[in-house]
Amino acid sequence: MKPRANKIDYSKAMLPRTRKEQFKDCFRMNYMVLLKCGLFLFLFFVPMLAYSLFMDFYYMALMAHSTQEVEQTRLLFFYILNSGIVVLSLPVIVAISGITHVLRNLIWGEGIFFTSDFGAGIKANSPKNLIFGFIAGVIFFGSYFIISLFSGLFVAYIPLIIFAIIFFPVYFWMVFLNNTYSDKWTGLVRNGFYFYIKNVGWSILGMLMPLSIAALVFMPLSLIWLKYILLVLFIVFIFPIIFLIMTLFTTAKFDESINQEYYKDFYLKGLNHD
Repeated sequence: MKPRANKIDYSKAMLPRTRKEQFKDCFRMNYMVLLKCGLFLFLFFVPMLAYSLFMDFYYMALMAHSTQEVEQTRLLFFYILNSGIVVLSLPVIVAISGITHVLRNLIWGEGIFFTSDFGAGIKANSPKNLIFGFIAGVIFFGSYFIISLFSGLFVAYIPLIIFAIIFFPVYFWMVFLNNTYSDKWTGLVRNGFYFYIKNVGWSILGMLMPLSIAALVFMPLSLIWLKYILLVLFIVFIFPIIFLIMTLFTTAKFDESINQEYYKDFYLKGLNHD
């Protein structure tokens, strides 16, 4: 594992003393950075949102037909919907690669040049993030396929539950590890599971935030416009806050377990720890 290249710190006298203080500082002095993160994330979400909206209207048209016709095409519809969501999640992963890099630089107390930092994050992080993200999408699709095959049985939901409380959190640990260190695939997977197991409660709780927002997808179709308005608002204003919290939390854990011993230049970086 090797540290990624870093820039020059601001004066330590200007820096907060704890990660909690950094969270407050980001709103007081760097809220526009968070807003830009949300707007850029939204741009990469547009294909998925447009596809989902189209499929919602298609499903409403489908429900207007007879019950027999609906049952014959329901499974095929959801297979097409979920496979499309898996593919269109890849641009979102690219955006996440960029904004996590921006947020890392922000809490490290480095100067932010948003467009160039966003692009640098995409270049450095997205290759591995995309592969791991695609694997996660395939596992999600497989979990949903099992539910459709054994609908009505509780055991059918076990793969989806495992995905939500284990694989999904481990994947995000790997995203933030990849954002901080240059490591091999095996190292990211191993360390992702290590940090998940060491912080299992917080890891699951952290994943409940984006998953609870994702529950908006299941709002009744009669509220379709409200659903998409709320999704846009959450993507632009709430998701950047969630990623900021994740960045601060994972950075604190990296300080405890890795940086203090192996990467002293990264240890408490961005904090006034004199």
